[in-house]
Amino acid sequence: METTRSILAIDLGTSRVKVALISESLETVASTSESYPTFTAEPDQAEQRVDEWLAAIRTATSRLTTEHPSVLILAVTLTAQMPTLVALDSDRNVIGNAITWQDSRADSLVDELLTTEQKLTVSQVAGTPIDGRYIIPMHLRRLSSADYEPTVLLSAKDYLFYLLTGEFVTDPSTASGFGNYDLVGENWNSDLTSLWGISPSLLPEIRPSHYALPLLETGMALVPGLTTGTPVYLGAADSVCAHHFVERHFTTAISIIDGSSTVIMASSVPGHTFQGQVLRSPLVDASQSGIEMDLLASGSSIAWLAGLLALSPSELEELALAHADMANASTLLYPYLAGGEQGALWRTDLSGSIQALSLSTSRNDLALAVFEGIAFETLRCLRLLQNSSTPPTVVALTGRNSRGLGPAILSALLGSPVIAIGQQSPSLLGAALIALDGLGLGDKISASAIDSDALPNLDSHYVNGLAKKAERYFQHSPA
Repeated sequence: METTRSILAIDLGTSRVKVALISESLETVASTSESYPTFTAEPDQAEQRVDEWLAAIRTATSRLTTEHPSVLILAVTLTAQMPTLVALDSDRNVIGNAITWQDSRADSLVDELLTTEQKLTVSQVAGTPIDGRYIIPMHLRRLSSADYEPTVLLSAKDYLFYLLTGEFVTDPSTASGFGNYDLVGENWNSDLTSLWGISPSLLPEIRPSHYALPLLETGMALVPGLTTGTPVYLGAADSVCAHHFVERHFTTAISIIDGSSTVIMASSVPGHTFQGQVLRSPLVDASQSGIEMDLLASGSSIAWLAGLLALSPSELEELALAHADMANASTLLYPYLAGGEQGALWRTDLSGSIQALSLSTSRNDLALAVFEGIAFETLRCLRLLQNSSTPPTVVALTGRNSRGLGPAILSALLGSPVIAIGQQSPSLLGAALIALDGLGLGDKISASAIDSDALPNLDSHYVNGLAKKAERYFQHSPA
């Protein structure tokens, strides 16, 4: 039996873990996933049990290594949702649940703790228009709990790295989710650490994304089928890994990365100024930064409406595509269901709404409206990110089951092609690239264009009226 040399890539996402075997030529040999719940019993709460993450990783990894015994795993590489807080006590045990990036309960604390001038300082130094969805504010909010006495603060990915290697470290892109990272100094900023009033001893060391340590014997329980000493690469945030994959294949690209949220990211262009608030995120090469805008509840909005109509997300998309008269569909849906936004509208007080409802409003109307709303918000972001001197390639990284309705609507709005890629996980491929480069195998990967997905053909009358519908959407949306 021929041996296939591969990277084991793990992406700890917002709703599930994805695990894949990625070959030296960056092809997905096999992949699988396991889901876990998010607890939202309180307003603005979003917590997950770390034990359920680990069980999901063990199950998914065991499935792959058992079903593909001929694969030789060269390394493990990591990526994950961020910023998500995992706090450890003095015995290195997790304290309570992980607090995910969807949790906004610390928003009011940030407003009480920091003045407008101090928020501006955080934004200028860390690249972060700060709110409560960052690790340090989440930590500060938990300090009132009697049983909360952490000695280490980690993000989700870095907790996995600790379990596998025994070391507390983070990469620059994940460090930017704490609220005190220095984009220029590429390290923790002492002034911001003091501003938050936390001890530097709580923070992990910052290492490059290509940093690797050998898999410990104790870590093998998390990744069944691997051998001790296998290199484990620190990796980067999921959005940064996805954009890293896009940049390897396209130049001057803007990545639209769909998931529970949508991340719109472009590499920073010298001399290009931006109107409005954007995130500046360190890329895999931390000397380079990405300009990022996040639609917090796009995929979650689709899942919400699909659940409400007793459909799967793919069935909801089919329902929208089956609309008999798209051109005259008037319903508008504003997809701010996460209790705020971090896209072109950076506000913590936004909530979703539906306009132009009537007794004749159909299921098809609602289905189409949610995909349009996400496309309109994406367009709002692209208008800020696009640099007219270097027109970008817009690459939409969609789900495996997507029919491409969102990218098709966006392409019609832009009046230019949108490349849709949905058959492989870009975050896993980007993480695998980090490991392959670290192993000295990255040069073997072709930078040629990859296969893209065909987009659905939209009715010409609908396409011709989309711009006016988008303007009506923007006229009635929050400022």
